[in-house]
Amino acid sequence: MMLGKRMEEDTEQDALFGEKSSRRTTVAEALDQLDVGRFHVQHLLRMILAWVIFAATQESTPYVFQGLRATFHVDEDSIATFAASFPLGCAAGALAASPLLDHLGRRGTLLAILPLAAAVSLAAGMAQNILVLNILRTLQALAFSIALTGMSAWYIEFLPTSTRGMLMAAYGIGWPIGRAVVILVAYLVKEQWTHFMDVSMVGFMVLFVSLFLADESPRFLAASGRSGDAAQVLKRMYESTQRGSWENRAVSPEMHSPVEGRSRARELLLNRENRNLLIFASLLFMMLSSTTVLLDTWGPHLYHQLLTPDAAVVPHRILMLFNMGDLAGIVLSIFLIDHIGRCGSFVIGFFVQGSLLAALTCLGRSTPAYMLAVACGTLSSACRCFAWESAQMWTLEVFPTQIRATAFSVAMAVMRFASILSLKLSAQYVEVLSAANALRTLAALLILSGFFSTCLLPKETANVPMTEASTDEGKAF
Repeated sequence: MMLGKRMEEDTEQDALFGEKSSRRTTVAEALDQLDVGRFHVQHLLRMILAWVIFAATQESTPYVFQGLRATFHVDEDSIATFAASFPLGCAAGALAASPLLDHLGRRGTLLAILPLAAAVSLAAGMAQNILVLNILRTLQALAFSIALTGMSAWYIEFLPTSTRGMLMAAYGIGWPIGRAVVILVAYLVKEQWTHFMDVSMVGFMVLFVSLFLADESPRFLAASGRSGDAAQVLKRMYESTQRGSWENRAVSPEMHSPVEGRSRARELLLNRENRNLLIFASLLFMMLSSTTVLLDTWGPHLYHQLLTPDAAVVPHRILMLFNMGDLAGIVLSIFLIDHIGRCGSFVIGFFVQGSLLAALTCLGRSTPAYMLAVACGTLSSACRCFAWESAQMWTLEVFPTQIRATAFSVAMAVMRFASILSLKLSAQYVEVLSAANALRTLAALLILSGFFSTCLLPKETANVPMTEASTDEGKAF
């Protein structure tokens, strides 16, 4: 039966190219044989745009606190609830992402969810009370999370093995650009928090137009049994790049059946290797939720209290300098990421960042020490991307195409639920602890996370071809 379907598909592909194909290739082989060119530049620019928009949406959280206090006259507990509403929506979105991405496709899901994200962002900017705002912020985060998961899976499935790490690291420059937009908006609008929602709304619509002009992932198409469609996408890629020939070639049908939702969950949980990898990925993202997420949320307030306690507002210039350090770190990671591997990235992202953050808290307020403290903060920010981006890369690289979106969605959902708990627990200590002690606690957590991620890393995935399908069903239980 399956053989008959493959023969029928072969005939369709032969008709597509006008003659009997002389060469058949897998999607992975076709992607690896295509030189990096114009297509990859356009693909990268789309992902950078997405990361700018995602950063502008997520990083706005700490910058709207002052406006919410002035507009709705809320207390600190309400502020913490607002902060937690975003990871709550992200957790729900991560759980919803997997069935959507595997049913509608990577691009199809994005085209469906981005207009919803824009509409909710617009409505959030018109909220009349904090309760309505929290509900709309949660819905915005739900759409945001689905879009982020979809973009991550969609982007990596076009990349060749040899330059995958570099191209994965490169789009990270969009995050500090998005954060810079947030800092600039905060500086210009002061307490007018609604402008942050407007920025997100416009961004989501621009991203929708960009994805409307893009193709579906060829790896997803092939894994779904649509080899003919995958061949058409690859043909357009070769024609766009103009540095390779697709003539007389076709995509080999995958030697497995498309995996349905229940089978994906079974493959992920009952296959011993996949289950162990998922546990590690989930724990890795839990550590990020109690370090990077907390630092992103409470960092501006803590830096304000530590570095400029006498100032009335958040030190926008220092935060922008830290953000430039983050951008410099991402640029550096583009050239280092495949040489030091994912394990080396965890060393920089956890150990080095934690040590620099601890050093920042130990310096005094004299002019030389103050300048050195700012330098340590900038260097610490430059290390942030290594742990965060390597965790995402590793999770997307280590699982086969059939369950990649499911595994990534589960890991992100675990992180978001852990973020909610971390934010609610930490909110009561942010005002009680001194800024120095709060940052030292985060530094200690970063260093502990470094020990876990480097000592227990199951396998290195840098410069290793991505798996197209699970091959050993006997490793169950």
